[in-house]
Order: sequence, then structure tokens, then C-alpha cells
Amino acid sequence: MEEKIFTFREFQKISYTKNKKIFFKLKKYIKDNNLEDDYEFFKITKDAIVPQNFVGTIPLDDIQIEILPKIPLVENNIEAEKIRFLEILQSIDYFKEKIFSNSKIEITDTSILEIFIHLFIEEVEKIIKKGLIYRYVDKNENFNVFKGKLDINNHIKYNFSHKEKFFMKFDEFSVDSLENITIKLTIQKLKKISVNLKNKENLNKIGHYFENVSILDGSIENLKYLTFDRMNDYYKNAIQWAKIFLNNQSSSIFSTNNGEIPSILFPMETIFENYIANKLVNIIQEKSYNQLAIKVQDNSCSIFSSISLNNVKIDNNILRIRPDIVIKNKDAKEIFILDTKWKILNKLDDKFKISTEDVYQMLAYVKTYSDKNKNKYICKKAYLIYPATNMNQSTFFTKDDKLIFNTDDFELNIQFVDLSSEEGTEKSLINILNNFMKEGKRI
Repeated sequence: MEEKIFTFREFQKISYTKNKKIFFKLKKYIKDNNLEDDYEFFKITKDAIVPQNFVGTIPLDDIQIEILPKIPLVENNIEAEKIRFLEILQSIDYFKEKIFSNSKIEITDTSILEIFIHLFIEEVEKIIKKGLIYRYVDKNENFNVFKGKLDINNHIKYNFSHKEKFFMKFDEFSVDSLENITIKLTIQKLKKISVNLKNKENLNKIGHYFENVSILDGSIENLKYLTFDRMNDYYKNAIQWAKIFLNNQSSSIFSTNNGEIPSILFPMETIFENYIANKLVNIIQEKSYNQLAIKVQDNSCSIFSSISLNNVKIDNNILRIRPDIVIKNKDAKEIFILDTKWKILNKLDDKFKISTEDVYQMLAYVKTYSDKNKNKYICKKAYLIYPATNMNQSTFFTKDDKLIFNTDDFELNIQFVDLSSEEGTEKSLINILNNFMKEGKRI
């Protein structure tokens, strides 16, 4: 059977010489979607294309390109790695509804996109079992009899020479609800891009139940106005998936610049940041770290206490800082600043490949929080959190490694988090939290 799914990693070259067919299909895709100068997604050279900072699937005609994280989440097991990626993705706020739970997914030889399609099909099957929703829908039609209210403008327009006709406005109890139209549009789109035979078969099956649903103008645009109540709540998970597929929302969920490209791509830097923050919040709440208070994306501090232009004070909000995570030890009166970095450090590099800009940023954070909290809290310690890797341990950092840089009034800790399992991540983060515990119990 001809190969349909081609797997690469972030920053892995897709070269002209080794992957000619894929190279030209991807180059056309980039051109068609005006991404030649958008280095957020791809870096293009004469003989290679390099995916940047995104994980997911790009459907290209009869094939799919799958991009996995540059740091393997699970060593030497791509199928387990995909499942682990879904677990991490589920911690993101947009997926809080646990739409991956209780699902038996056949992961072998399939892409992340096909897994998503499978999950969408499961949600639609639940809707079909419960029954499609009907709503009163506004209709406009030409009749020989009165039905509803006369649409005067259209009546004059269409019936000037047809006195026997009446152009009417009326409500009709119809299957053409926005929920059903959205699902039908999604099924139609997925039938074109899926390369998995089982998914294609199931899309055809569920599609039969929506044959009588009419596609109305402006349906996708109206999707943003769709709300959920007790009547249509059972549609919610399916509609969440539909928004991703129809609006290509995987990127825009995370506020990237381009939410319109026809693919399912997730920014790993933002996923890693959100995952670590959410895990820390949950651990602090569930493990009774009562003396610790956590804030995510805290913007309460400005670098300068005041700003003036020509001796006139202006708003100093323009230079607010926003660390990923701020943790206070209320008993020890100490503040810790944490930032996540989706980067691979190197033991053999002079600076371990730590960005100078990242260090300056942490210095600015610590100084700003220290100045703001004088006489209340000490703020001297910052933490840069990187993903651990199981690659060559003599070159790369593992979960057991720790780097510390010190001055008299500043300490920068470099910590590495195990992403291979939920248990591994939790253990890594608990070790970090225990560093903050100068008083009280340790776990």
C-alpha cells in the first residue's frame, strides 16, 4: 500500500533530494497560503523546507505531513508519543472539556489529524443516538398562498409581473439548525482530507444522517454566535472539533498571527508553557501547598514606577512585564519567578545554549518584583524551565540535571522537566516546588 502519512519533527529538514514528492507538494501549499515570508511556520531554502515550532498535521491532497515535537516526548515509540501529546494537549484551557477521555483510539500508523477526526466522529455518533436537534428557522420563499408575513421588498422585486405569487417570510421547524449545518460542513471537509480508510467509511456513515440538512449562506460566520444550553449541550464537544476543522483554529486557539491556514498545527512553545502552568496550579491545590500562592501570566508590575513625556506623566502600563508564573511563599515571605522555554540546551556549548536575552529577561523580572515588594517579600530567585531529553546524556540535559548561576543578589536556576508521562512531569514539578519550601512540610 502506498504510504500516505510522512512524519518529521520540528526543525527537521524536508529536503528536495530525499523527499522530492513531499517537497513540491509542501512548497505549493506554502505558496497557495501566502506563507513564503512567514517564518513562524516554515523556513524555506533552495533545496529544503524546515517546519518551525509547530506540531500537528498538514493535509496535502492525497497525503499528510505529520510534524512531531523536536524533543521526543517518549523515547523510541512514536505511537506512545502521539498519545502523550494528546494528554498534554488536554491540559490546555480550550480542551478542558476532556474531549479525549473514554475514547479507544487505534493509534497505529495514523496521524494526529486522523486521531482528531476519529474523536469528532465519536462525538457525532453520540448526537445521532440522541437525535438531531430541530429549531425554528427563518425562511423566505415565493408561494401561491399567504404563509407567514409578506416580504414587501422581495415581493416587489420578484413578483411585479406575477400577481398570483407572494414572497413570504415565515418560521419553520427545521433540521437546518446552525448546529447541524456546522457538523455537515465539517463532515464534507473531512471526507476530502482524511486518508484513513476507517475514518472515511465512518464519515460516510454519519454523513447519511445529515443529508437533509441544507447549507445556508453565512453559516460558518454565524458559528461564533452559537451558545449552548440544556437543549443543545450534547452538541458541544462535536462543535469544538468542528471549529478546529472549519476555521483552522488550532493555531488561533493560542493567539498566533495566522489562524487561516488549512491545517491542524499547534505551537509547542505555548503548549509547553500552558501545560507546565496548569500542572503547577493543580499540584499546589491538590497537594496542599497552603503556603504557596501562584499567579499565571501576572501583569501586576511595571518596570518603571512612572513615565513622563516633556515633564508630563503618562500611563506606565506600556512597560508592564508578564512572567509565565509567579509563586509566593507566604510563610517565608519570598517570591519566585518562573519562565518556560521550549528549547534544547547543550552541555558542550560554552553558554549551554542558554539565550542571553532570556537571562536579561529574568534579571528584569526579579529586579521589578523585588522593587515592588520591598519590606514585604524577598525576590532573588528565578527559574528557567526546559523540557528534559533522553537523548545523548553526555551532550543534552536530562530530568536529573540542574544548573544554578549565582550573584550576591540574584540566583538563576535552570530546571529540566520530564515530559514522558504525567507522573514524570508531576515528580519534576514537585521537586521544583520543594525548593521553594523554606518552612512547612515537604512532599
